[in-house]
Amino acid sequence: MEDLIKETVKNKFAGLELRKIILDKIEKGKLKEEDIIKVVDTVDSLSLEEIIKLGNNLRTFPLGCDLVDLVIGPCSSSLSLTELLENCILSDYIGFPIHICGYAIADIAEKENLTPLEVFKKVYDTVEVPIDIDHFGKYGPMRFPKEIVFCGGDCYNLGLARECPRERIHKRLIEKEKEYEEEFLDWIRLASTVCVNVVEEQGREEHGAPIDEMREVAEAAKRFGKGVEGIFHIGDGYDDLIEGILACIDLDVDVFVVEGGPFNLKNRVKNFAKAVAISRILVKGGVVATNGAYEDELRIGLRAGLNTIITGFPLNHHGYMCGYSPGTARRGNFGLRRVMRIIKEEGFKLMGKEIAKAIAMSGNFLKGEIYPSRLGSFYIGDAHWRAIYESKLSNLKPSKSIEDIDEEKVGLLGGRYISWKIAERVEEAYISDKDEFVEKATIRILNENNINAYPCNGDDKKAISVGKAYITSFIPEIALKLLNKYKTLETLF
Repeated sequence: MEDLIKETVKNKFAGLELRKIILDKIEKGKLKEEDIIKVVDTVDSLSLEEIIKLGNNLRTFPLGCDLVDLVIGPCSSSLSLTELLENCILSDYIGFPIHICGYAIADIAEKENLTPLEVFKKVYDTVEVPIDIDHFGKYGPMRFPKEIVFCGGDCYNLGLARECPRERIHKRLIEKEKEYEEEFLDWIRLASTVCVNVVEEQGREEHGAPIDEMREVAEAAKRFGKGVEGIFHIGDGYDDLIEGILACIDLDVDVFVVEGGPFNLKNRVKNFAKAVAISRILVKGGVVATNGAYEDELRIGLRAGLNTIITGFPLNHHGYMCGYSPGTARRGNFGLRRVMRIIKEEGFKLMGKEIAKAIAMSGNFLKGEIYPSRLGSFYIGDAHWRAIYESKLSNLKPSKSIEDIDEEKVGLLGGRYISWKIAERVEEAYISDKDEFVEKATIRILNENNINAYPCNGDDKKAISVGKAYITSFIPEIALKLLNKYKTLETLF
């Protein structure tokens, strides 16, 4: 495994073998602490430049998720219900998932003489995009005292290297939580993904809920088919990192959420890049996110394979936790616009609603046989696919489904997940993709699973010449461009 990691720095096909080994171990429950230590030690031995190349290569399809997107925190205990819903409407219109802080929804509900679930349902009714819930425990939304919910973010502003200055970030109002514990499962039914925080396992008891409680939440989410995100601190960049990842794997999370900032205790920039690259190797669902990172960490993380950034509106704590620096990170900051600028300056295109709709259509075309469904060692889609499928965007249904494909031989323009499942149904599939690695990786995976798939080396005309040929992308811009060029093609819309 160590040799494969080093080879992946310059060879994506080594990454294909590396991820196959990791995903098989995860599926069989055999990814152990010694495996994680090997990965951490090997990546730790690389230079920063090599770590960036490693993480970036592992972001490539099908090694991981190659999208970059935002998740927006629209809520704060300071907001009125109207302000909350207006923030949600704007987030939905832009097309980014929303990150709901359970305690804030419960605080707003208390001011409005509503139950927490009644407010959450209003949010659900307002948006189509996936909803991610955080600060959620075994009784439902967590509740915190005022000194926590109105915290000014001193740790991020001052760059403190140890604990929360108040030393009681998870002092909870348990009796308030218990008042509405009967709403617990209804929250999970409405959510697309659920966050669990494992930092207690990293020696940060005052920052995280007990791990057994997080296990209850994760298991409930899994029962309803929801995605699970595991949040951990970088800490010392070694023992803390190993403990956090091990806890996430033990809870079978789909997404790793890496927190840097004041909880990245030394060698901040390299350790953030290292944590992202290691996460790219080990994460089950292919998506690596951050919920807290100073601007320099964010920039290096994007270069090293980061997919998703949790940010927020003013007064939401994610509004200052990502994209700002010591001395400027404070409550009241508008994180969304800052993070969007950083992503643009780093040369990445944001996912947005068009791509989300395309993924929703893809999931429905495949009749829900998506992540965590597998073809051999690899998943069909990634954690984004499951989150979108569990949102109201899943109401977007194409006119065709995978069951309508009944030809013996087809040409397929595009070599990603849709082509995998179509090729599985036919006698022969001829696949063309302009990305050489995508095409070759697709052919290799299909052939290894005894599927007759043949490369066209990026030559669309060769794929079309075999007879019935399909455009496998649900992105209108791509499909229309190909339809205008080749009139005999069919779409899957």
